[in-house]
Amino acid sequence: MRVEMNLQPFAEHYFEQVLALQVAPEQQNYVKNIADILQQLSEQQSAHLMMVDKLLVGFFVIDQHYPYKQELALNKAVLLRSFFVDQRHQGNGYGYQAGMLLKSYVSQLISDSDLLGLTVNCSNHAAQALYKKCGFKDSEVLYQGGPAGPQHIYSMELKSGSREIRSIT
Repeated sequence: MRVEMNLQPFAEHYFEQVLALQVAPEQQNYVKNIADILQQLSEQQSAHLMMVDKLLVGFFVIDQHYPYKQELALNKAVLLRSFFVDQRHQGNGYGYQAGMLLKSYVSQLISDSDLLGLTVNCSNHAAQALYKKCGFKDSEVLYQGGPAGPQHIYSMELKSGSREIRSIT
């Protein structure tokens, strides 16, 4: 039986289910607690859900304000934050399925953006492999201010002809 992955904006009726989402213990250094993420959302950030059929399996944030402008030259970029699959649903390919939908989803959501960027901790090899498999490219620039250490900066073109994130030198 084939499952249907769907990405959608956060809706209040999922609030309790979203609060129950958790990452595996070994991933807790890389993703904030979900209650903190929701509480700290700014006006430029929006929460989104990964749904399989009608089951909530994951979460992410799209940030229209990219805070690393001194480190990176960004042109019409948005940032993917807090992308994770609940620990009870990991190992089913849901992260990959959601990652493969991001380009289309974010392009439709924010039509004037050319790039989707993200930071991923240098020691989070599983996430790095997933992002690369989903089409993100490593800019070869490290952000040194990550809470769990240095982070790679990855990007994905949302529109053909967009230029990837490059460092300012």
